[in-house]
Amino acid sequence: MRNKTIFLVGADTGGHVAPVYALAKEFLEKTKFRVVIIGVGSSIEKRFYQNLKEAKYCKIIAGKFQFSSVWNNFFSLLKTAVGFIQAIYLVIRFRPKVVFLKGNYATIPVAYVARLLGIPVFAHESDAVIGKSNQLISKFAKKVFLSFPEKVFDNKGKNFEYVGPILRPELEKKTSRNYERFGFDQKLKTVLVVGGSQGAHSINETVFKSLEKLATGYQIIHQTGVFDVEKAKSEKKLLDKKFSHRYYFSPFFEDINQAVAIADVVVSRASSTVFELASFKKAAILIPYPHASLDHQKANARYFENMKAAVVIDEKNLSPTILYSSISKMLTNDKRRTELENNLSKSLKTDGRKIVFEYLNESMRS
Repeated sequence: MRNKTIFLVGADTGGHVAPVYALAKEFLEKTKFRVVIIGVGSSIEKRFYQNLKEAKYCKIIAGKFQFSSVWNNFFSLLKTAVGFIQAIYLVIRFRPKVVFLKGNYATIPVAYVARLLGIPVFAHESDAVIGKSNQLISKFAKKVFLSFPEKVFDNKGKNFEYVGPILRPELEKKTSRNYERFGFDQKLKTVLVVGGSQGAHSINETVFKSLEKLATGYQIIHQTGVFDVEKAKSEKKLLDKKFSHRYYFSPFFEDINQAVAIADVVVSRASSTVFELASFKKAAILIPYPHASLDHQKANARYFENMKAAVVIDEKNLSPTILYSSISKMLTNDKRRTELENNLSKSLKTDGRKIVFEYLNESMRS
C-alpha cells in the first residue's frame, strides 16, 4: 500500500505538465508513495498523465487572471473560488504529506489550502522571471526551485535554490531509426521548428513563406499546433515533388525527442523547450513570444544570448529572409554551430529532476 501521499500539481501547458510527469515517474518507480497529480483537464495533460497508470489524476477548476479584461478577471475569481473548494476536498480525501507545484494559475487553490493546513509546499520556476503565481507562493513555500541561476533574478528570496530544469529522462540519441521515422536522408541537414505545445502562428507563417527555399537544401520537421495543420498540408502540396518528402509536419509530437535527436538546428520559442535542447546539445534560434506573462520569454532568450548559447530573433524583426538566413548561416558554419551547442549545454544544470526528487523524497520520509 502507498501509505503516504504526495501531490504534484502541473496544469494546462507542456511546460508545466512535462516536469510533473517526469517527477511522477520518478516517484512511482523509486518509492511506494501514493502519487496524486492535479491539473485542469487540458489535452496536453491527458496525453502525458494517461501513461501514468499507478498515479491518481484529479482535475480542478482554476481561473487565469488578465489585466486587460475586467469580466475575465471576475469569472476567473469565481473559478478560483470553486477550485479552492475542490482543493479542500482533495486534501481532506488524500491527506498529502507534501505538495509540489509547477507554478501557474492552477497551483493557487492547492497552494493556499496546503498553507492553511500546514502542509509543506515546494514550487519550481522554469523562467528567468518569477511568475505571478510563484511570487505569491514563494512567501510561504519551504523551497522555490529555479531553472535559471539565482543571479538572473531581481526579486529572489531566501528560500530560492538553483537546481536547473526538471527534464524527462527518456532522451533519444541520433540513430538511423530516427531518420526512418520521418522518411529523411541521413546525409542532409535537418531543421526542427517547434512553437511549444500549442504551436506558434507567427513562426508558422514565416516558415510557410520560407518553405520552398528551405526544402531545396534541408529537411524540415515542423510542429505546427492544431490551428495551422491544415495550412501545412496545403503548403506541402505546393512544394516541388522532388522536395515535398523533405517536409514533415504534425500538430503535436508525442515523440518530440526523436525529432530533436536528428535536428542540426532548432527554431523555437524561448520556453521550456530550450531546456531539452540544452540537454541534447542542440544549436538553437530562439524567437521569444512577445505577449508572454511578465515578458518572461524575452528574459529567457536574453540569458541564453548573453551566454553565447543561442541566436535570438525578436518577433518584430522576424521575416522569411531573416529566418532563412539565420538557419543557413548556422548550417553552413560547423564551428559556429558547435560553439552554440556547447555553450547551450553548459549554460544550465540539467539534473534538476534528480535534485528536486531527492528534496521531496526526504520531506516525505521525515
